[in-house]
Amino acid sequence: MNFKEYRKKIEQVPYTRGLEYCVAVFWLHPEILPLGLVSLKGVTDEIIKVAPNIKNRYGRVVPVISVAAKAFRGNKTVTDIILPSRIGTIPVGAFAGCANLKRIYLPKGIRQIKEKTFEGCSSLEDVYYEGSPNDWKAVHIAHEQHETEFGDLIPGTPVQTIESVRWIRVPGNEALFTANIHFLCIFDEEDALSESAVTSGEDVTGRILEEHRRERETKGTDNHENGNQQDG
Repeated sequence: MNFKEYRKKIEQVPYTRGLEYCVAVFWLHPEILPLGLVSLKGVTDEIIKVAPNIKNRYGRVVPVISVAAKAFRGNKTVTDIILPSRIGTIPVGAFAGCANLKRIYLPKGIRQIKEKTFEGCSSLEDVYYEGSPNDWKAVHIAHEQHETEFGDLIPGTPVQTIESVRWIRVPGNEALFTANIHFLCIFDEEDALSESAVTSGEDVTGRILEEHRRERETKGTDNHENGNQQDG
């Protein structure tokens, strides 16, 4: 599907409601920190359109800048994913197992696509990229790594000889190299600050922090019990 047709289709789709977000970084003044998508929370929509801005738990509208590694992983329902413009890195395995994912929109801000991000995305047909071909070339896509095989030490020195140098293929992003890449794809985000957009998701930072606290306490209790058993 060319981008003109796709844009007409997607711009009529509202931002997906019911998604869960958490602060993307932990620092001072949490009321102004950007958010990251952490969970689809059981949303079964085929098209997931992530809002560029969300109202946080303090009532402030803040940007969405990240996607958690497990947010989409293994989702067999989603066919289309539209990411907001401030996303910069796609984590390891972010879309792994999305067997029915056919189309994805990537913003120009993407600088890195880590290993196994698109593993198992056998249905991927089109990648709509906001930037130019030169911008795309600058994106680091994990699909190979450089390895050097060293030999014995050179007599009288701490330096090893080099036996061979090779490129090793890193599996997991093959789908990107077989899909059609469309460049200079720009969506109209005029409604990105509308009430329906910024309230389409929920800031669950408090719940997640509480879950992490309980997990740490549980681990601490287990470690304490194990220590007592060893002492006994």
